Parts: sequence; C-alpha cells; structure tokens
Amino acid sequence: MTSIILGDHKNNNDNDNDGGISMDSSTNNLNNNYNSNSNNDIDNNKTIIKNNNKNTLDKKDSFFLKYIKHHYREQTLQRTEKQIENEKYLFFGLVPFSRWVLFPCAFLVQFCIGSFYGWSIFNKPIDSYIFDDPKKGMAPITYYITMAVYGVSLLFVGPWLERHGPRKGILVGGTFFSVGQFLAAVGIHTKQIAVVYVGYGLFCGIGNAFTYLAPVSSLQKWFPDHRGLASGFAVCGLSAGTIVFSQILLPMINHINLVNTFIALGCIFLTVFIIQAYFFRNPPPGYKPPAPKTRVVRSRSLTHSRIPRQISDQDQETRHLSDPDLSKMSIIDAITSKEFRLMYVMFFANGVSSNIISSRLSNMVQDLFAKDAKTAAMVVTVNGAFNLVGRLAFGFASEKIGRKQSFNVILTMMVLIFWILTRVITEHSYGGFVALIWLYSLAYGGGFGTVPAFLTDLFGPKNISPCHALILTAWNLAGVGGGFLFTGIYDALRRKGHTVDEPILYNANFYWLVSVIMIGWVVSFFIPVKIKERLYPAVPNQIFQTSLYGKILRIVRKKDGGNPFEIVSAEKEKEEWNEFLIQYHEKLLEENENNNNNTPAITTDSN
Repeated sequence: MTSIILGDHKNNNDNDNDGGISMDSSTNNLNNNYNSNSNNDIDNNKTIIKNNNKNTLDKKDSFFLKYIKHHYREQTLQRTEKQIENEKYLFFGLVPFSRWVLFPCAFLVQFCIGSFYGWSIFNKPIDSYIFDDPKKGMAPITYYITMAVYGVSLLFVGPWLERHGPRKGILVGGTFFSVGQFLAAVGIHTKQIAVVYVGYGLFCGIGNAFTYLAPVSSLQKWFPDHRGLASGFAVCGLSAGTIVFSQILLPMINHINLVNTFIALGCIFLTVFIIQAYFFRNPPPGYKPPAPKTRVVRSRSLTHSRIPRQISDQDQETRHLSDPDLSKMSIIDAITSKEFRLMYVMFFANGVSSNIISSRLSNMVQDLFAKDAKTAAMVVTVNGAFNLVGRLAFGFASEKIGRKQSFNVILTMMVLIFWILTRVITEHSYGGFVALIWLYSLAYGGGFGTVPAFLTDLFGPKNISPCHALILTAWNLAGVGGGFLFTGIYDALRRKGHTVDEPILYNANFYWLVSVIMIGWVVSFFIPVKIKERLYPAVPNQIFQTSLYGKILRIVRKKDGGNPFEIVSAEKEKEEWNEFLIQYHEKLLEENENNNNNTPAITTDSN
C-alpha cells in the first residue's frame, strides 16, 4: 500500500506551487529514481504532458520552419571549468566577483543607448547641414529606420544571447552602436543622407537590440531573489540616458560642431561598452542565491493505491512530489504558450501610445496650451524622469504585489488617464494635462520595468533573452503602427480645416487608444501565472477554460442542455488537480522505470 499525501504548499511567487503530493518511499532505489526524474527527465513538463517535442526537426518542414526550429533550439552557453573558475574573480584572481556590481554596469550600458531616444535633437541640425533647410524633414526618417531594424533584430538576438552570453552580446552590440555614430558622422560630413540612414539606422538598430537585452537577461539570471528590482534597475538607465542626452546634445553641437559630436559619442560609447562588457558573465552551473523564506501549510493525508509500487515498512521517509517545473520548458514551448500570447497582447496595449506621446508632447504643450518652447522642454524632461521612476517603482512593487497585479494597475491607470485626458484637453486645463501625462509616463515605464521579471517567473531564466526579445516586438509594432494611425487621423482632420490648437485633433485619437488599451487591460486579468492555472486539466466536452485570480472558469457542453458556464468550486478544483498530479507522477515513475530497464548493465571483471 502506498500512502499519498495531498496538500497545499505555497510561497511568495506568482507562479509557485498551489498543491502537491507526497509519497512515502522506503528504498534508496526509489529515492534515486525520483531524483533522476525530477532533475533529468523533466526538462520540459509541458512537452511530457503533451507528448509532443516541438523542437524536433521534421524532414517535411519547410526551409523557413527548419530555420526557426534551429535558431530557437535548446543550447546554452558552453564554458570550460577553467573559465567558470576565472569568472569567480574580477581582476587576476584577487578581487572576488559580486553580482551587485552588475547593477551600475547595466545602468551605464542602457544609459548609452538612451542617446538614441533623443534623436529628435539632431533633426534640424542635420537637415540644415546637409540640405540647408531645417524644415526639410529628411533626418527624422533615420529614427524610423533605426526602430524598424531594431524590431527585426530582436527576432534573432534573443537565442543568440543565450548561446553566447552577455559579454559577447554587449561587445557585439556596443561595436555596432558605436560604428553607427561614426558612419553618421561620415554621412553628415559628405552630405549624404543615405549614409546616415544606412550607417546610423542599420548599425545602431542592430546594436540597440544587443545592448538592451544583454544586461537585462544577465541580471535576471543573477537575481532570482530580486527579479523585480533587477528588472526595473536594468532598464531605468535608458530613461536616464534619454534625459541627460536631450539636455547636452545641443550644447555639444554648438561647441564642437555636428560631425565631431557624433565622433565624440562613438568614442565615448565604445569605451564604456568595452569596459562594462568585462564585468558581465552568466552565473555558474547550479547557482543558487539565498532563497526567500517559504510558508508550509499542514497537509492532510489519505490512502491511495494507484501508483504501482511495493514499499517496505522499514526506513520510510516522506518525499514531496511537487508540481511540474515549467521554468525548464523549451524556448519553442515558451513562445508558443497561451501565457506568452496573452502577454504579447497585453504589452502591445502598454506600448501603443509610446511613440505618440514621446514625439508629440512638446507640440501638444505649445499648440493646445499656448506655452513657449522652454516650458515645453521642461515638461518633456520631467516626463522622462517619471518614466525612469516608473521603471524602478513598478519593478520593485511587483516583488510585493505580483507581476500580474502590477500590469493590472498599469493598464488601469492608462485607461483612466486617456479617458480623462479628452475632457482635460477640451477644457484647456494645463495643470491637469501635465499631471495626467506624467502619470501616464510613470505607468508606461512601469511596464518595461516589470515585464522581464514577469517573463522570467513564467518561462525560466534560460528563456529570458528570446522571450524578452519577442515581447519587445509587440512594443515595436504597437509604437510604429500607433504612430502611423495617429498621424493619419491627425493629418486628415487638418485637411478638413481644423487648426493645431483644436482639441479634436488629439481627442479623436485618444478614443481609439483607450479601446486598444482596454483590450490589453482585460487580457491582463486572464494571464495564468500559477502552475495549477497553466496546466489545469480539461474535462470531457469542454469548450473553453480560463482562470481569473485563482478561480477556474470553463464552458462545458452539457448533454441535457443545461447551463454551460461553470465556476469550479474549491473542493472540486482540489480533487481534479490532485488527480492530475497523481497521473502525472505515475507517468514519470513509469517512464523512469522503463528507462532503467532499457539501460544496459555494466559489469566489471575482478581478478
């Protein structure tokens, strides 16, 4: 007879176990079997459950599909024992490495690429230098080319970083980003805007993708106990860089001229990237920081005989059969999961207004409220500061209230802000407008400060680079698409005779913005984060199933035509989940036993 203990085991993380099973084991053989299963055979629990390995190349696959599977294959950074030992020190084996040194290093890397988001400062000087016309409007195209290249590069950079590590990522990305500055200088000096487009747009777009992702993924691996803080701090440097460079670029241009400004920036950035890259490294195998304290709830025991094991009554010890560990799922399973798809929609909503506000804020202050350029510049600068604070504040707050709950708050704020903005703009309330825009920037930055930790919680540290890269394409698509739609509506209203100081130019756009954000807001409540929510088994004739803050909601086709909508009760939920876990671990034990039986015996000849 085998004793199964069904109970609840909880800790502080959003995706931690909701329930578990313990099995009395009496022999070392069974203990070893279980350990072997847990550590070696459960690399991808979803794949085991579905009995489907999506990473396997099929001869019938198209070339494109084969490339995708190959690019997103399971392969981590390979290091020798000597390399791992050397990485325990910073300088010549004398100064021990501390993971906390990566915080300022990540900040400096992101600070440098923050200069790109101050590109608008260059628009008029470049058009004046090349075309002798500050209103030519050719220089702004560089920004859009860079954004497009950045978005495409994200599709390829993520898996590459997992295989080559953050140090190479920062060196490669930093080189591209710095060379982009030098080529921009060449294009401006020769008055060839095409060289600026290719040089800055292509090289800085690629470099931006590498240098943005590498520090974030590294900190997520080193700080599993402070993921929210690491997430927020890793990306706040970008906002700080945008604020500072927006203030110093014009003085640099006036002091050393436009061409030399790009040369100076290239030299500074290359130096910073090379120095900071030296400090970055991945944790050693088996790395475990101090774990957070967990609370164990007393479990109830009952007898169950479904696991076919004979266990003696001697030397018994209780072994906990935990929930499946989805942090070890494959890259393909991670990016094709329901959770990732819902997060993609949610983050799309978070970023749909990004380029609109950042590119139009100065104009809105001057056109709608008749303020001067100096006042508008102050509003833009403070807006960047709120973005920075939001990245830090929401990243840290997500440690306390949860990642999902943080996005619930962020998107709720955005919906309310854009809804109220329509009235504030109509009534020409300058103070209300500025306050709401700064709150929007706080929430918008919070999304970027929270999403890396959210992805790591759901899909594991080993998948953070590709998952983060792909989720950023949602922001990229939303920002570019939203910007084009906003401009189209704005220009159409202008052609109808509306002047730049009329609220309708912006209110007409804010209505559709609220609609898109509301879709992401609704989706954010239905993202499953706990293991039980993500793997909860379906029942016969089930049409649809989801979860909402711990409650399982499903639609089941009833034979008697009854109400198909069902909210699963706590008792029924526990019963169905425990049954799933029993069957799950039965299968693991059976597979392990089959593997052991198929392993040839090794004999030794003793003379």
